[in-house]
Amino acid sequence: MSSERASWLKVLEPGELPEGCVKPVTCQHRTLCMAHFEGEFAALDNRCPHQGGPLGEGSIENGWLRCPWHGWDFHPLTGKPPGGFDDGVESFPVEVREDGVYVAFPEEELHVRTSSDVMVETLVNWGVRWVWGMVGHSNLGFADAMRRAEAAGRLGYFGIRHEGAAAFAASAYGKLTGRPAACFAIAGPGATNLLTGLWDAHVDRAPVLALTGQVPTDLIGRGAFQEVDLAAAFGGVAKYTAVAAKDTSFAEITSLACKHAIVEQGVSHMVFPDDVQVVEAPDTEAGSPEGRITTREISPPRESLDRAVAQMTQAKRPVIIVGHGARFVMEPIIALAERLGAPVMTTFKGKGLIPDDHPLGCGVLGRSGTPVASWFMVRVHGCEASTNPARNRIGCGCSCAAAPDRFEAW
Repeated sequence: MSSERASWLKVLEPGELPEGCVKPVTCQHRTLCMAHFEGEFAALDNRCPHQGGPLGEGSIENGWLRCPWHGWDFHPLTGKPPGGFDDGVESFPVEVREDGVYVAFPEEELHVRTSSDVMVETLVNWGVRWVWGMVGHSNLGFADAMRRAEAAGRLGYFGIRHEGAAAFAASAYGKLTGRPAACFAIAGPGATNLLTGLWDAHVDRAPVLALTGQVPTDLIGRGAFQEVDLAAAFGGVAKYTAVAAKDTSFAEITSLACKHAIVEQGVSHMVFPDDVQVVEAPDTEAGSPEGRITTREISPPRESLDRAVAQMTQAKRPVIIVGHGARFVMEPIIALAERLGAPVMTTFKGKGLIPDDHPLGCGVLGRSGTPVASWFMVRVHGCEASTNPARNRIGCGCSCAAAPDRFEAW
């Protein structure tokens, strides 16, 4: 590479890289393999041309820089392979100065919109605001598109230390807000590490997008490093799976993934082979929910509502049980409870929907529940507990001391 029209950036401190060693260094969105060999320094592209192995994590053996993945060799200073049968690895000009080692980076070319940009913009249009994940060798193109969206203030990204944490975070966000979030991983074990958290989302019906890298298209089916049939692996947990190809309608499959996650309340899975992530798509419009999804607000039939009001009016000892589905309407529910003077208990998933210090709050009902919630359910069903302890998990009668004084009139 010519050093003309280049920016010289400091990459190493004096004495930082010992003789005979290599080290990965990241500058300007690009990672280099810095090598110190026979008293000279060299800067090579960190990506092995075989399958993308990180050369900076390799070693110099018998005068050759060896890729840590499959043992491909390159000259540590020129990047040329033994025999010079191909172009090898790209190299960059290096200068050793008093304050350290500098590398000349070419001026960055204007970005051309890619398939990943289209898919990220579509996710944002569908309301995806947060992504948890881990960046690696097989998802860099999509990660770069997310970086651009984050820089523009349209998306938030959190790096994590294990992909399972990313899936659980996205699942928790979906449960608490009802809106979709995404988790992000590389191919192979990175993707399969998402599965436990995704099953959590699947069981609890939380909208989640699972975004996974994949080996390049031409290596699929050939037993490549970290190749896993991800569509099959996610088959039991995903309500929708799309494997992107170079001629795919990127906006369409992303819109379908978002729609399935929102409408069916579950996991949608998108797989991006490495080469597909950087397909140029300068004129492709992003997708959006406009015209594809209607309002999801519903109301009960009038006759059912009237019947419920009549039953509440006639009830002698009404109680209110709320589940996870009531999490967005608790204010009117608590107002109704206060008007009726009705105790409020929750299902296990609804724990915390009414504060524990609220005068009408009884905690969780059923297994792993509270004694006071059990006491009230016994009273609702009559006084059988004294003669049939099976009706009452704690085996007490109507005089149970677990009932707080504030409910004695009830």
